[in-house]
Amino acid sequence: MTKIFNLRNTVIFVSLSVLWKIFLSAVLNLHSDEAYYWLWSKHLQLSYYDHSPMIAYFIKLTTLFSDSELAVRFSSIIATVIVSVFLWKLVMKMFNNEQTASASVILVHSMPIMFSASIIITPDTPSFLFLSIATFYVWSLIETENPNYWYLIGLFFGLSMLSKYTAVLFAMSLFIYCIFAKEKLWLKQYRLYLSLLIALLCFLPVLYWNYANGWVSFSYQFNHGLSNTGIRFNYLFEYLGTQMGIFNVAAFLPAFFISFAFMLSKDKKKIFLASFSLPVILFYAVTALKKLPGANWPIPAYFTFSVIAALYFSEGGKIRQKILMAAICFNLVISVLIGLHARYSIIPMEKISDKTAVADATNYFHGYKQLAERLLNEKAVFVVTPAHQLASSIAYYSKNKIKTWAYSSGTKKSQFDIWGFPEECSGQKGAFVYEPGENGEEPYDIRALFSNVSEKILNQKTVRNNNIVRQYNIRKISGKL
Repeated sequence: MTKIFNLRNTVIFVSLSVLWKIFLSAVLNLHSDEAYYWLWSKHLQLSYYDHSPMIAYFIKLTTLFSDSELAVRFSSIIATVIVSVFLWKLVMKMFNNEQTASASVILVHSMPIMFSASIIITPDTPSFLFLSIATFYVWSLIETENPNYWYLIGLFFGLSMLSKYTAVLFAMSLFIYCIFAKEKLWLKQYRLYLSLLIALLCFLPVLYWNYANGWVSFSYQFNHGLSNTGIRFNYLFEYLGTQMGIFNVAAFLPAFFISFAFMLSKDKKKIFLASFSLPVILFYAVTALKKLPGANWPIPAYFTFSVIAALYFSEGGKIRQKILMAAICFNLVISVLIGLHARYSIIPMEKISDKTAVADATNYFHGYKQLAERLLNEKAVFVVTPAHQLASSIAYYSKNKIKTWAYSSGTKKSQFDIWGFPEECSGQKGAFVYEPGENGEEPYDIRALFSNVSEKILNQKTVRNNNIVRQYNIRKISGKL
């Protein structure tokens, strides 16, 4: 195993992974969510309707000289490299074992959601980065008993909260470690509370913004995560199946069950690894009974979860080691196929069924540029849509020449509801763009908002492999009421 899992091969693997991500970032159109966050970076605020503001700051920093797809996504690539460095350092500090450190880093990087999908820049990008660093400094505190590490823990915990609200689960993991590792004296240390105060100070801009805007973001996130009534066991099974898929079922199941044993052991190293992974995975399993979590939501858990898996496989016999290699190779094949299909449509989804072709998640990397070009040709000064993602993609691919407004008619609000209609467009000609319902119906009556609405409906189709996967209706409008 040392012939494969060592520092040299890890550097080569991470370098090739970075080159792959640079390639995909440059050739793939922005996902509509990415365009939404890019639009945030053009309107910097203390926080936003949907999330904390760090994602906008990251994008602003990398798009100072270019708004290309690669520039928008570049901080995501850098973040994965930094996470790899801290993961390597963590394992070396804990076990001084290059083989385990290498296996941990390579296993994380080979995950499809990291190897290819991590190019999609989301609030998880800065959140995962800062939580990984905070977790590293927790172990540094445990190992050295140097209380000054509390200040670094508080800083990076605060920055993670400034990235995504669910980073608060870090505090849960920290508390669980205190209980199971019998570090109850930590709870009496004033530096722990100074650490939490530092985190709170970092988070103050978000609190102030929410206070000034009627706490809309907190309300949205609570309903977003736990909105359904009743218990849905099918969501739980889907969530667990998804996590097995993105980590690899052969690696996930052993690590998952071993984590329980780690949590109940007397070894602080094992308790630490389990405390910062298992509770997060289980937390989302519980919430899955109400609403299906996103596949990426538990990603911070995999920083230490990968180490548990690496320990199990690398310290076992030849069979375990072969399973680990097979899992990594399988992950890489799937990751590369997803990336190539997203760009070149190499998988004939339409041969499975038309519904499968339409439901293909990689469709969201196609069609927005052509739609924006069509709207520019139609001389639309502004566009109204029912979806904030669509409005953002039109803004990005028109190079902000078309002003956009997402009016949801109260169904699903977004940052556009805070910004409001661009008043400079009130006397201009625009377009209402929407995806028609099954019977061609509109999402709402646009005549309630504009006095002049054309009867003629234009159509724009997104086609992949000669199959229509998405289409938009376009109605010219003017005269904002």
